[in-house]
Amino acid sequence: MTELNDQAQQQQTPEKKDLTYWNSQWCNNKIGFHRLTVNPDFEKYVLSKIISVEQQQSILFPLSGKTVDMKAALDSKHQVIGIECAQLGIESFFQENNIKYNIENNECQVYKGIDYPVTIFHDNFLTFNQTLPTIDWIWDRAALVAVNLSDREQYRDNLLRLMTPGHTRLYLVAVCYDDPELTGPPHSVSDEDVISLFGSTCSIELISVNDTTADFIANSHRNVRLMEEHLHLIIRK
Repeated sequence: MTELNDQAQQQQTPEKKDLTYWNSQWCNNKIGFHRLTVNPDFEKYVLSKIISVEQQQSILFPLSGKTVDMKAALDSKHQVIGIECAQLGIESFFQENNIKYNIENNECQVYKGIDYPVTIFHDNFLTFNQTLPTIDWIWDRAALVAVNLSDREQYRDNLLRLMTPGHTRLYLVAVCYDDPELTGPPHSVSDEDVISLFGSTCSIELISVNDTTADFIANSHRNVRLMEEHLHLIIRK
């Protein structure tokens, strides 16, 4: 499997995706990565744990888009922080969930909910350098796998900067496939890739493995022989 993953990644040589590309995807409604229902693993491993916590928890969603997972966290009375480069994705989240907001300018545009504890930064996560309050949880679905292969370490470094050692729990949903005909995004991120990126500074635990082949084909209209989502719990040492 490792060898096949290596072969697949060697053949994944699409042009580098920049902010213009992602804004274009949103404007043309090419957002096959977006899901209309709350992620089952998010419900099982994050929401189920924070729902009984009296003290408000903060959850970071890197490359947040308009994921409904954010609204589920808000409905559980916890604080949501998102970072998203596509303005349309941010505004769609607030509009589709009927959340009133204000916009502040602080190095970047900052969208703040009026009646809900949600803040979304309109910024490029790779260069995001603002200081955030202590983050309790990070939910990375469709984020790392969307990043250019050459930008993975920079993405990792910014995640680590926002993680409190021994405290912040990063749940990373890694997409794994070994089909050389499929080019990312989503890029394949093997278990070995996760260890290579985070192993020297973090503890890593593989939590679950789900076959998402049919879901990917239905939502992206692209074929793949086999695709899995591997959920990792990562805690900075």
